[in-house]
Amino acid sequence: MSVIRHKQSGAVLLEVPGDTLAGAALGGAVLMGADLRGADLRGADLRGADLCQADLRGADLAGAKLVGADATLANLAGAGFRGACLIDVRLQAVTLEVAGPARTDFHGADLTRATLKNSNLAESDFTDARMRRVDLTHVTLAGADLTGADLTDANLSHSTLIGASLSYATLVGALLNGVDLRRADLREAELAYAALNGSTLAGADFTGAHFSKTVIARCPDLHHAVGLGLVDHTSPSAVDVATFRRSGAFLPREFLEGAGLE
Repeated sequence: MSVIRHKQSGAVLLEVPGDTLAGAALGGAVLMGADLRGADLRGADLRGADLCQADLRGADLAGAKLVGADATLANLAGAGFRGACLIDVRLQAVTLEVAGPARTDFHGADLTRATLKNSNLAESDFTDARMRRVDLTHVTLAGADLTGADLTDANLSHSTLIGASLSYATLVGALLNGVDLRRADLREAELAYAALNGSTLAGADFTGAHFSKTVIARCPDLHHAVGLGLVDHTSPSAVDVATFRRSGAFLPREFLEGAGLE
């Protein structure tokens, strides 16, 4: 028998047959404040489960099903969700009690329409994750790896992505308003219809990035970005007057012409 206890009181929250939680049927379980540190939850069914304030540090949830689950205020530091199904999951304000990087592993996970706002996900791995329409507003993503992630129509506004890797990521229609992208890697990223309004771009690498009707507004340090002369322009983009006044004289001619600002 596997016993799940409350992280503070030690009270029994749930007893599960067997000596492991791997593959366990926990759909709809109420596990608020559960102590699941280092738990083996690989392939577990946690659809619709209440994991609010749970301690999941170092837990392994590879391949687990968490569709519609709620893990608001949970601690996910070092947890692994490789290949997990996290469609419509709520991961709001997670890992805030950790002062350093969260290093949560979402490699190849499906986070479609997931809510991760107001969270600490610094240095986490989102490589090749499916993140269409995900809410990543006000999130700490410094040093995170989003290489190849599908962030179509995602909202990353007011988040910190200093030094993050977004190379080969799909950011079609994504909102990047007020985002700190200093030293971020956006090489070969797809930015068609994306909006960068009030973003910080110094040191961001746009080499080979794909622009098409991309909007850049109120980004006075655009000229400090890297690789602008090597951006691939499928169709003209929009650069507002405020950005052009501060950066226009220093932008590569290739970028200006490609954006339709001959």
